[in-house]
Amino acid sequence: MAKNGDDFYANFAKVLDGTDAARMQPWLEDEKHLTRFAVHQGNYRMTTSKAMQGIYKAVFRLVGDEYFMGLMTQFLHDYPPQSSSLTHYGADFPAFLRNFSPVQKDLPWLAPVAQLDWAWFCAYGAKNTPALDASDLLDVAPELLPGRTPGLHTSCTLLRFSVPAYSIWRTNREDKNVGSISMKKGREWACVWRQDMTIRHASLNQAEYAFLDAIGGGRILAEAWTDARLHEQNFNLSKQFARWLNAGIFMGDNND
Repeated sequence: MAKNGDDFYANFAKVLDGTDAARMQPWLEDEKHLTRFAVHQGNYRMTTSKAMQGIYKAVFRLVGDEYFMGLMTQFLHDYPPQSSSLTHYGADFPAFLRNFSPVQKDLPWLAPVAQLDWAWFCAYGAKNTPALDASDLLDVAPELLPGRTPGLHTSCTLLRFSVPAYSIWRTNREDKNVGSISMKKGREWACVWRQDMTIRHASLNQAEYAFLDAIGGGRILAEAWTDARLHEQNFNLSKQFARWLNAGIFMGDNND
């Protein structure tokens, strides 16, 4: 095997993933050095796993250290880091959990919980864009407000689930003593965003989700209200707009 630099890094990456270290022999002066690759493999798994534990806190609390490390072994094999920085590593973890048969068989709610963990992480690292403020609307005539397109803040993620994922996630993320959540609770909707420097999250009903989803899609408030009324006939546009305006969830069409 030629001692090509590209070959070295390609083979070293495979060894970190668990491939037999013997493939590195052409670059070693002493065969005894092969045993040292076990140290690199261990450090690689530990570093990436610790980074993922910091992101997927609710998932880690739910499954525990041993199970999480088992998930990471397979995840690292299927989705190895593509950058020297682990800052954004882990985006594919919810998709991995959805397609990993042992998880789908025994823990069908785990992937949705992971989506919430990732949404929290994305909100934390989102661009610091100013949220729409009531003072921005002082010159807007009330009758013109329904025609506005406020948009959602860059940190906001809307989520919908066929299982009570938000309830499971919230208690595992925030409560000292984890509450018991019945799967009979059924579907849930939620949003996660950052207001100033604080990560916030909220449970939504279907009408609220439809309202915010339409706004996030660039539609005017009147159209978002129409969508919401398909699920809640008495949906109050003024009340809901004021609620979410105070929560800092709107970006506003005057922001870049």
